[in-house]
Amino acid sequence: MHDRTTPVRSIDVPAWGCYRRLRLRLLRYVPTGAVVLALAPLMACGPVEYISQVGNKAASAVSSAKLAQADRYAPYEYTAAEEYLHKAREEAGYAEYQDAIEYGRKSEELANRARALAVAKLAEQASKSSRVTPASEKEEPSSGDEDPETAAAKRRARERTKRSEPE
Repeated sequence: MHDRTTPVRSIDVPAWGCYRRLRLRLLRYVPTGAVVLALAPLMACGPVEYISQVGNKAASAVSSAKLAQADRYAPYEYTAAEEYLHKAREEAGYAEYQDAIEYGRKSEELANRARALAVAKLAEQASKSSRVTPASEKEEPSSGDEDPETAAAKRRARERTKRSEPE
């Protein structure tokens, strides 16, 4: 019947194990370190970009808007920028870095807009100032509500003081 030199197998099972799933077999041949090294840079991009966008750019923009008095002169834009910054930090707490980065970009954009509006309104107020600068250091600014007699008396007093000063 059978020759004793060849072993008899009851079930033909290949050496590589055909009863396992293909994916499980493949993972056995891939070194674990290679998988970790391949995936590590992809997983680290979110937090790095979050720190750059939210921690640096957006927070600095909101701070500079506050210094420009944007909370007074551009309250809508400034408040929205603060709230977007808060929401970005909240989303990062849940490790939703892409959402946090988007909220950070919106915060930065609104803070820059608020700062620009505040600076423009401050410049506009400065140009509308009713303060008149004197022509010289010795001359006082004239007030528009004086009557002509008082103005003439002041002018005569200034002329007398000029004549009495030694040169």
